Amino acid sequence: MSCISKNIIAISMCAILHGCAVDNDKRAGTKYSTDQVLIDEYGLALKPSKDMYIEFEGISKAYADTMACMGMIATGPTVEYKSFSFAGLGGAWAFYHPVESTIWINTDEDDMVLKRGSRTDIEALKHEFVHHILHKNGASEESRGHSSPLLIKCGLGVKP
Repeated sequence: MSCISKNIIAISMCAILHGCAVDNDKRAGTKYSTDQVLIDEYGLALKPSKDMYIEFEGISKAYADTMACMGMIATGPTVEYKSFSFAGLGGAWAFYHPVESTIWINTDEDDMVLKRGSRTDIEALKHEFVHHILHKNGASEESRGHSSPLLIKCGLGVKP
């Protein structure tokens, strides 16, 4: 068998395996909830929440990935999924409150421009994680605005 044939077979197998992994994500539309406070090894806490498209382990992994991407560490924030209708924030995906080190993820799906799911929840979390990590590392001005290049690199936010 020639070298070209072996390479074609290897590339085809990778494409097939990659395609199967993506297409078979049957839990993408599943909603999760917790009725207790969960805390991971980074100090990231999840308050009792419902209508989450990501399990706690996925939230924790997203936080670890964001710290690795930024090359910074920080004790984790508190995350809570809640309706934003109480504050009139409409279609906002998420909000970071630096004084309380809390991230709120919006569960009001009717006001969203895009369909909310695991992808949008992860993208919103990573964006707010960047704000939190910058804030905890002393870059308070960058954490309040969107001037840090780390937001583009590690947590751009929800993409269409």
